[in-house]
Amino acid sequence: MTRSAIGQSWRSIGLAAALAVFLGACSSSASTSAPASGPASTAASSPHASTAASVPVAAASAPASAAAGRTADPILANALATLNGLTNYQFKFTLKGGSYASSVGTGGVVGTVVNSPSFAVQFTYVDLEIIEVQGKNWTKNGTSWDLSKYPDRPTTYDSYGPAILLAHYFPASVAAYYTAAGDETVNGIPTTRYTADPKILNSFMDYWGVKAANGALVQAADMWIAKSGGYPVRWKVTATGGAAVPGSGGSADFEFLVDISKASDPANVIHIPAS
Repeated sequence: MTRSAIGQSWRSIGLAAALAVFLGACSSSASTSAPASGPASTAASSPHASTAASVPVAAASAPASAAAGRTADPILANALATLNGLTNYQFKFTLKGGSYASSVGTGGVVGTVVNSPSFAVQFTYVDLEIIEVQGKNWTKNGTSWDLSKYPDRPTTYDSYGPAILLAHYFPASVAAYYTAAGDETVNGIPTTRYTADPKILNSFMDYWGVKAANGALVQAADMWIAKSGGYPVRWKVTATGGAAVPGSGGSADFEFLVDISKASDPANVIHIPAS
């Protein structure tokens, strides 16, 4: 299956339930978020364990009472579109704390995305290296690439790829609560930093299983947008004062971090294994 816009073309098996909840929650910028109900069910694992990790099933939207009258900065509102408009890029997603950190692993999900002329991704996750392209998945074993017998099964990228995370957790109703906070250089790229109103993060923390230990969590979020090109370079959400819950990897502090680098770099090439 060709995907020129990954944020709009999810695999239908395994993520169908999550997508249905997302669409229902975000049909209006004033929608009230559906309550979190634990990890999404995924399809049966392939022999290479390349299926998607469990993720929260509800998208993070602004509270209905708070969203009224707020409009997202057009640059932020277009963050997903500009990311998908890049010819290619490299990415890294890491997660610490909360209920899902163990599903991402200490090394995170790291890889290369090619959007044009057709979608392809090559990434590493725990001890696996996977290529996903045109409805086929390969897993590297030693020096060889093995074609999956289960091409319709979602991979970890289909849960934790940057475009998936933006589509699921950064709708316009959330972007409206981020405001410009100065210029910084991130990943070697001149950017504008946008910082979030902490009150918008309560649902996000709930969905990612972040629990306060004593008292309130201290929450923060920032997104850095490239001054040239308008694509997201980094998105970071943190919380301190939390508890080391099951699945947190032993961390009481929470950190959700997406990094984008080497945007539209001709060196970003994915060599498709022979079928």
